[in-house]
Amino acid sequence: MEIIYLAFQVIVSLLIFGIIFLIAYALKDRITHKVNFFLNPHDYLPEEEIKTLKQFYYLILILILFVSIVNFFFDNDIIMHNSPEFYVFNSVMDIIFSLYIGVNIYDGSKKSKILTVFLIPLASIAFLLFGESIIEYWDFIRIPALLYVMKLCYDKFRTFTSTHNLGKSILLLFSVIFLSFILTLFVEDKDPVNALVMVSNAFTSNGYAVLGESTIGKINSIFLVWSGYIISGAATATLTAAILIRHFSRRLNGFDKKFEDLENLIKELKDDS
Repeated sequence: MEIIYLAFQVIVSLLIFGIIFLIAYALKDRITHKVNFFLNPHDYLPEEEIKTLKQFYYLILILILFVSIVNFFFDNDIIMHNSPEFYVFNSVMDIIFSLYIGVNIYDGSKKSKILTVFLIPLASIAFLLFGESIIEYWDFIRIPALLYVMKLCYDKFRTFTSTHNLGKSILLLFSVIFLSFILTLFVEDKDPVNALVMVSNAFTSNGYAVLGESTIGKINSIFLVWSGYIISGAATATLTAAILIRHFSRRLNGFDKKFEDLENLIKELKDDS
């Protein structure tokens, strides 16, 4: 009877994810177009900042994939002592992220089909629908797939960096944040969300504390911290560029006038001769 119930959980979870995946894949281009129309980064940020953010995007995916792997061990009570709210939020985010990764790597090839199947968050879906389930051990199969996607993201980061002749200093920055995140996770005995909040606040000089009581509040604090950090950096770069352009434009205009006067003088000398 238990095997039948387990099979029922697996089938229902697969069907639900399959339906959501097909809808998301069908709407992928339309959603991307809508997002780019309303939130086109080229309307708000300079080109160099956008390229840097693209580098950071790949590294953030690697960090989230790593957190997804670590979460499996946290769910088995190695360190974490969280409220049911966290587990619900964690399951929802796991489904959303798995859906995002699956839609972006799926290209119809046999390899992408197999990888997408291994990325299905059966444990998270079953938890939301049925509560505790031995389907959670499916994550042991997901972990190699998540590690492989981490490698793909790093390869894309490296390719993008070399193609656009960008520096790899952001990799050093990310490594510092990543190592600090790992250290905070275990030394401070914090769950991934709290550890990420603490590291974000410390890195951006906002202290070394957890801001927010609920999980959603903590995620919001991370969003505000990094958005402020990125926007302030972009604003500073834009202002600096504007000042330099204005300064050198004046000097160039002065040189243009001098060259024009010199040209007129040469022309006058030719006429006199």
